[in-house]
Amino acid sequence: DQVRTLARLAGMPASSTSFGFVHAAHELGVRRVAVGATYPEEITALFAQFLRAGGLEVTGTRSSGVGTAAQVAGWGEEDVLTLARAADDTDAEAVLLPDTALHTAAHLGLLEKSLSKPVLTANQVTVWEGLRLADRRVNAPELGALFTREPLVQA
Repeated sequence: DQVRTLARLAGMPASSTSFGFVHAAHELGVRRVAVGATYPEEITALFAQFLRAGGLEVTGTRSSGVGTAAQVAGWGEEDVLTLARAADDTDAEAVLLPDTALHTAAHLGLLEKSLSKPVLTANQVTVWEGLRLADRRVNAPELGALFTREPLVQA
């Protein structure tokens, strides 16, 4: 309802990071996803419910229970990799890391190489979703499978 109202009032397309995750997964041909969230379990469960409503199968969730964005913003490469590995599931075709406070852009190559599957992160899908709404595509493999013309993993 919020996205619909915003689009109507602005007179142009609108979206959100959550919708971006759903659209990005569909773009990659991914149906089964695992979620590694910094959020408390109840927030992670709501995000998983949203993904299911968007037609995705959530194979598992991992919550870190971090209380503030400031705490998450201090996470380094090893923390992000640990979360992604803990969330990964053999049935998942991709791992989703929601939370725009989580700094992931510099780690996308390592994440995808380590997990051998696409990893979708909040800031990554937010930018991609904006480009999608503007009918633009960018080929930037250093930003992961989502920004690569041909996905790393065929679904």
